[in-house]
Amino acid sequence: MPLVKLHFKGVSEILSADDVGLLILADEENARQLSIICDKQMTYQFGLRMSKAEIVNQLLPEVLWQVITRNIDMRYQLVINDLIDGKYKALLYMPDILQAIPIRVSDGVLLAYMANFPIFIDEHLMMRQSVPYDDDSTGVAVPVNIISSEMLKKALQKAVDEEDYKKASQIRDELKRRNASDTSTKE
Repeated sequence: MPLVKLHFKGVSEILSADDVGLLILADEENARQLSIICDKQMTYQFGLRMSKAEIVNQLLPEVLWQVITRNIDMRYQLVINDLIDGKYKALLYMPDILQAIPIRVSDGVLLAYMANFPIFIDEHLMMRQSVPYDDDSTGVAVPVNIISSEMLKKALQKAVDEEDYKKASQIRDELKRRNASDTSTKE
């Protein structure tokens, strides 16, 4: 499977969604970006590390990473390899021994960021899910297929409450499409 190397660009908040954020990754040329939805706690964890807070070296991920790297001389990579039910799937890959361990993608990105090891994504998945990268952009485009049905239902209610019926109609259509897809795969 051909892979595209990614690097972490930052964390973004989703307006009107207090409990989630976005991790922004870009390819090496900064031509395309990938957005990964994460919870509020993960945005906080990235904030600590990006601000280089003194406490970071005493936090569990950093301490465990020090223990691992002092006792095992091995290379690591994060490989984002699939998208299932609106959630990216990732593997913590150890190329020296050809083994991989499934990991929640936001945790994998955090680990790769703090331990400074590479992040890769399946090339076809990147082309399907990424959008053009714009370093000066104030907003982030997110493919609707990475937004959970629960988040879409909240967005639908908000659109109705705000009387934005065009947006509500689009969200409703996406929810119907998902329900139809779920029904057809169960038969």
